[in-house]
Amino acid sequence: MSHQGPGFWSIQSCVCSLVMVAVTAGCGSGNDGPEVVPVSGVIMLDGAPLKGAGLAFHPDGAKGNTAEYLPAGTADDKGMFELTTATKKGAPPGWYKVVVSAPVPPRTGGEAPKVGPPPFNAKYTDAKTTDLSIEVQDGTGPGSYDIDVTK
Repeated sequence: MSHQGPGFWSIQSCVCSLVMVAVTAGCGSGNDGPEVVPVSGVIMLDGAPLKGAGLAFHPDGAKGNTAEYLPAGTADDKGMFELTTATKKGAPPGWYKVVVSAPVPPRTGGEAPKVGPPPFNAKYTDAKTTDLSIEVQDGTGPGSYDIDVTK
């Protein structure tokens, strides 16, 4: 029979209790972000994929969306994007104003990339001026969240 010392069982009990609290806190506590639905699509600039563009969906309070989260994503080389909200893939249902940020050029020679004006109309870069509006809903089909911007 081994002797663990007088404080061993109290430390072990404390550790077990902390583990149980951590496990149950993650189960339905509501602290892991909002309920979301999948949101993915393609962003195009005058018919061509807008590679590397950033997208942010700003809740549209004028249309009843008072969400506290800002779903965002980045387009890949084919212009395809997927939104993430508080580490969850997707966005809470509701109306959003879509804000697009210019692709960031790759870093060369250790220097920070030079970012110029966006290759699209600057109105898309601000939630106050964008005319892109999308309703996120459960059960939407392919193409529901595709976005076209112009020069």
